Amino acid sequence: MKKLVMLVMTGWAVSAMGANLASDNASNAAYNDGWQSGDNGGTGFGAWVISFTSSSPDRNGAFVGSSANNGDPAPTGDIDIDGESWGLYANQLVGMSGPDIGVATAYRPFTGGELQINQTLTLQMDTGQVDSWMLGPGSVGFSLNRFSFFFASGSSEYSIGYGDPNSTLALQSTGVPLTYDGLDLAFTRTGVDTYDFAITPNGGSTTVISGVMPETGGSLDSITFYNRTAGPGASHDVFFNDLEIVPEPSTIGLGLAGILMLLVRRGKRA
Repeated sequence: MKKLVMLVMTGWAVSAMGANLASDNASNAAYNDGWQSGDNGGTGFGAWVISFTSSSPDRNGAFVGSSANNGDPAPTGDIDIDGESWGLYANQLVGMSGPDIGVATAYRPFTGGELQINQTLTLQMDTGQVDSWMLGPGSVGFSLNRFSFFFASGSSEYSIGYGDPNSTLALQSTGVPLTYDGLDLAFTRTGVDTYDFAITPNGGSTTVISGVMPETGGSLDSITFYNRTAGPGASHDVFFNDLEIVPEPSTIGLGLAGILMLLVRRGKRA
């Protein structure tokens, strides 16, 4: 029986190693000097690629700070770990030389490849104020190429889109209203083109939405955080934290538990 248990444990370990697993958060040592392109904390992710449409740091930027500082009035609820979250800011200036729009994006690949069926990506997001501007509505959120979750100015609730961070076209409304206290988010790929998406406001109840992704738009092998001209000042910053990819428990953990129970029963009969 001992040999059988060892074989099962070895098989489970190989399965876990073969799964697309990843974890990182803003309190890791890689972000002690801020948040910039090339930073690579945690495991299972590639290095961050952070981009801005404006060369002016007054228009857009990325940093590490407390998400309690956004919203109105601050302080608000937060998603901090040891007082830190990843933050993006972006705003627009309209002057005599014409409009200068700011957009901040933070892209990160999954080193294990595309999110597999029955795997779940989890993260936290803390939305600040989002304004409407001359060059289109402000919006903040994240994209998985074929799926996006965002809040756009003029809306009363968060929306699900088809993956383009530059679009505020809602494929589906979530029914979850804007909150400045933070959200726990979990995207589970349930099929080639289908998903379950769980939204839990800090201190609130969970809303689960099942949907179908567009067939085109790219692979689910990376994530992009973005702030598209939400507005000036700390109250308009958007924050993210605690990014993880985990295996679906029923495929690994529950399978292991069932096999071990069978082995125990066999041992008792021996």
